[in-house]
Amino acid sequence: LRILRLTQMHLVFQNMMSTTKMKIDYYRRDDFNLNRLFLYLKKRDIHVETYRMKKPHVIIADTNKGRKVIKAYRDKGKIEHVYHVLSQIKQGYAVNFETYPEGELYIKDRHLYWAMMPFVKQVKEITYESFQDREEVLQTLIRYHGEVRKKKIAAYTKLPEYDLILKWKKRLSSFRETSYIFKECNQFHVYKDIVTWGEKALVLMERFRDSQLNHSIIHGDVASHNFLKTNHLGIVMIDFDLSAKAPALYDYVQLVQRFLPYVQWSMKELLQHSKIKELSKQRFFLASLLFPSMLMRNWNINASALSWANRQKLMQQSVEEWSQRTRFYRVIYQHLQNLHDM
Repeated sequence: LRILRLTQMHLVFQNMMSTTKMKIDYYRRDDFNLNRLFLYLKKRDIHVETYRMKKPHVIIADTNKGRKVIKAYRDKGKIEHVYHVLSQIKQGYAVNFETYPEGELYIKDRHLYWAMMPFVKQVKEITYESFQDREEVLQTLIRYHGEVRKKKIAAYTKLPEYDLILKWKKRLSSFRETSYIFKECNQFHVYKDIVTWGEKALVLMERFRDSQLNHSIIHGDVASHNFLKTNHLGIVMIDFDLSAKAPALYDYVQLVQRFLPYVQWSMKELLQHSKIKELSKQRFFLASLLFPSMLMRNWNINASALSWANRQKLMQQSVEEWSQRTRFYRVIYQHLQNLHDM
């Protein structure tokens, strides 16, 4: 699926994102205007010796101040708000931005704002196939949200509010545009099934929404690569670009959605985690598991970017796993009925 999830932009930049380190030539022109950025850094006594592009807007740089991650943003407010939030969190929970030597939080270059953070070396890649890794990530989120709650950070943040139901309504709307692909592949019945479960989930989520839930600062992108296992700090969280003001429950919902393929959509496997067992008593949480979020996301991202052959592969994978999904959904639906007479 990793190959299938590449968008056209990723494919264009694939060769450029080489792990080969490049030396700096301040007099050479380049498409990314990096030399101008490096000159700005040099004026602030940060000398970039070698670097590599992780993404088109993310640089891993070896400098005289150590290894740094330098990342471009279009919205300086996001940098400021995330920095304010994470500055109040206990060190070792999350990787925050660093200020430049003159106290600046970012360097402005035309329409971009370049922020810097320390590079954190991970000793082992997190995988949601591993029970231990899943449990450690859950515990990391629990500690993080505990800190946010204890410090009452959500009451003062200027981060935007996030509505999961609205987000998923838009995702479902975008997914409807892929109907022609399912028709061409003679799988329109699967498409209709996916849409039906999505609609049913959203109705139930609306019904069970608890307006009294306290807000936290959600991470917003709980993919495994945003949790780094380190030698001295345990697991730390990175990349708060999608952070927002919302109930902590939303982070757990989206995390468990990411767990599902790795536990073969088994409720029994999920309930081995005490936090998920606790959450399974909440009707909104169970209803949210009925929404085929990641499947829709994959189609929305890839529908126009993939070749016909790769679309066929994605279709085959989607159809093959759909029977597992629907069995899981029936189990969840039964759990909901046991909790309350629907």
